[in-house]
Amino acid sequence: MDDLWVVLPHLGAGGAQKVGLLAAEHFSAQGYRVKVVTLIHGHPVRHAIPHGVIHQELGPESKSHPLLRDGWNRSWMARARRFGVAQFLKAHRLLIRAQLLLLSPWFESRIRPGSDGLASTLFSRRASSLGAERLCSLKVLIEEERPQRLLSMLTRTNILCCLAAWDLPIHLVVSERNDPALQRLDRVWSLLRRLCYRRADVVTANTDGVIQALKLMGQWQRLELLPNPVPISLEVSEQQLTSDRRQQEVLALARLQPQKGLDLLLRAFALIVPSSRKGWRLTLVGEGPEGTALKRLSAELGLDDVVSFEGFRTDTQTFLRRASIFALPSRFEGMPNALLEAMAFGLPSVVSDASPGPLEMVRDGVEGFVVPSENVEALARALERLILDQGLRERCGAEARTTLAAMDWSVLEPCWRSVLALPKEG
Repeated sequence: MDDLWVVLPHLGAGGAQKVGLLAAEHFSAQGYRVKVVTLIHGHPVRHAIPHGVIHQELGPESKSHPLLRDGWNRSWMARARRFGVAQFLKAHRLLIRAQLLLLSPWFESRIRPGSDGLASTLFSRRASSLGAERLCSLKVLIEEERPQRLLSMLTRTNILCCLAAWDLPIHLVVSERNDPALQRLDRVWSLLRRLCYRRADVVTANTDGVIQALKLMGQWQRLELLPNPVPISLEVSEQQLTSDRRQQEVLALARLQPQKGLDLLLRAFALIVPSSRKGWRLTLVGEGPEGTALKRLSAELGLDDVVSFEGFRTDTQTFLRRASIFALPSRFEGMPNALLEAMAFGLPSVVSDASPGPLEMVRDGVEGFVVPSENVEALARALERLILDQGLRERCGAEARTTLAAMDWSVLEPCWRSVLALPKEG
């Protein structure tokens, strides 16, 4: 029996993946039996599996219902049958969603932690049918191996874990990584989050702002702040961070998707007069669905000679050591791990005020600058101030490292142990 499972959708690029693996590595090194379980079969693995940690991936999902797998049969009857089955399955799924929404007031009033009445049973069965084969595989795996405790990360993965462990005696912790007040979910998934999280022994978030948003969402058995730890490998010395090692470079370390606001960053960099940013470059490290659009925007703005798209990189410390400014004008966030890494390397940061997470680490004019969300002109002014003032950059970077000291494992470990119900010795 494993002491701890960390459940993630995949081990691709992402801050939740980094934090989950950090926790797995930390507690495995202390003698606990730790397994990382990922739900999406065949997804590229972008992170090294820590020594002593087992990685298990769920098997592949069937692409279709058994009655739809004879696509080779082109007869009229076979085609008609497949069409009918497909329409029935679609209608059945729509019916389940409608039932959940229609009965939501009853579910909201009856489902409580530990309840096992008709409402709880009906809800878990109806909701589980939306999770399809992936949820069934996860539930079978949990029932077979019975981990003592389970830490789930990211909203939809949290919901699946709650349903899979609904009636099992497992210590379940879910970690909400984004601000639910800004994250867009459809009505059914929003309902599932509110009700499924009641199964969790502990609901956690990595910022005080998200904790406050969760308080308004529902009734939890226990709600706790669980801050992101800083990787041990980022404990760099002051000698390694001297200004003569820095290049004239603004760095964004983020997944290329609309949430991160990298289109705003490109537009802001273009607004800075060329004489002010002479010799400076903008480097974007990451991959994602918006990559092509961002490269097109860079070309339209005439920035191709000063903007670098580096794609996904495992050697992010190379960029953090050489850059002089970190920028993350996100449209919504939890607590971005990339921001913590940048602060550990003594980088002043420019962040947006869209979500409370980054604002708990970056005070305007202290560790960097805070600008209004979606305000390209304000973002450009903040970047220009840092570009033109090396002394300001160094002061803000030093404050960032001081602020980050509170995120060290030695400080956070008692909180993590309490939330995970881990004894002192593994």
